[in-house]
Amino acid sequence: MLSFIFLTYAVIHIAIWIWGWKLWTETGRPVCLLLVLIGATLLFYDNFRIGIGRFIGEGDLLYAMSVPAFAWHWSMLPLLVIAAGSVARLAGLRWAQNKLVMGAFCIVAVALSSHDIPKIFSMDLHIACLDDTVRYTTTVKEAQLCSPGDLVVSRGADAALVAIVTNVFVLAVGIALWIQRRWAWLAVGSGLMFVAAGGFASSKYGLPIANLGEISITLGFVLTCAHFARLKQRENRTAGAPAG
Repeated sequence: MLSFIFLTYAVIHIAIWIWGWKLWTETGRPVCLLLVLIGATLLFYDNFRIGIGRFIGEGDLLYAMSVPAFAWHWSMLPLLVIAAGSVARLAGLRWAQNKLVMGAFCIVAVALSSHDIPKIFSMDLHIACLDDTVRYTTTVKEAQLCSPGDLVVSRGADAALVAIVTNVFVLAVGIALWIQRRWAWLAVGSGLMFVAAGGFASSKYGLPIANLGEISITLGFVLTCAHFARLKQRENRTAGAPAG
């Protein structure tokens, strides 16, 4: 049953991603939406390799399928920090118009990437099982052991540092948009992600809950970028209309 849920997540991510590219072309190709879609490229794949793991089983093939998912996550996730600053700028938030502020968002994203990218070259994945799922991962809890002889592997809070900081930046911008522009979807999406990843981290089913949170933050971002890009298009058309 759990494998089916992850495969369903994969289909949802593909649908959002394709729809997002359609919106991108329709709304003037906003930078914020481009960054979100680049970062979300392999979210479907991450869920797919977990969902299909039971059919492949432990071994080199499943391990090889897992490597791109982690490499992409560690290198691309901080793009959401820049996307958050970009959508704040697009929405007309006064503080986001300052180039130094946008530069600060970029510096934070680079720093976060510098923290995670080295992990790609020392990747150490271990087999883990949960209900009917089989996957390779960096952290294996006792409840996820495939057999009694497997190792319990813990990476500590440092493993989630980049994800937490990224989520905080996106949530902060989402709240600002809610307060100043009466648009709640980015705050709702990133808020659900924050609760899903943090509130259920110690739960046996923390992974499927967190991956559901990924859908919510991606959808919230796509809706938000498209909404403010459309408003910008209308403003531009109005400004270019002849007087009278």
